[in-house]
Amino acid sequence: MSKYNLKEFLENKLKKYQSTFKNTSYDDTNNRYLCNDETTLNVYDFDKYIKENFDKSKLPSSPDAIYLENKRFYFVEFKYQKASYIESKEIKSKFEKGTNILKDMLKKFTPKDNIFIFCVVFENQRIGRYFDSRHIETNSIRFGLDELNKNLGGFYDNIITQDINFYKDNFKKLICK
Repeated sequence: MSKYNLKEFLENKLKKYQSTFKNTSYDDTNNRYLCNDETTLNVYDFDKYIKENFDKSKLPSSPDAIYLENKRFYFVEFKYQKASYIESKEIKSKFEKGTNILKDMLKKFTPKDNIFIFCVVFENQRIGRYFDSRHIETNSIRFGLDELNKNLGGFYDNIITQDINFYKDNFKKLICK
């Protein structure tokens, strides 16, 4: 296990939690998937990791998935809701607790030139017939994560809070519905 290669370092810790974006985006309340991608490699079920490694009576809230791409680390939270219905408090809790767990996992890792990205993926925004307000909503729907990131020492290099179409358009390898 290399303490200098992020992907190698975390693959060893997360090997048994290997999954897909499809499985990690599953909404068991509504029995549906936000993303159908089963081909992207290096996706890990962080919820499953939490359930198996923390006290069952007080499980911390956490993001759904980890995706490793060379020196890029993506922490992903899927919300099968429109952005305006997502509770900011819940996202902040997952962001903060997940980040602290991740920092603890990385204690023995010596990072070098890595990029950490936190993603909130939500249901597609409706496009208005005469006016497309998505760009305004997108700018306002940050859930207060930028400020929280500052409070956590600026751990993330980038925070992306966008609907699934944004990810399909900007991550061409991603195969989502």
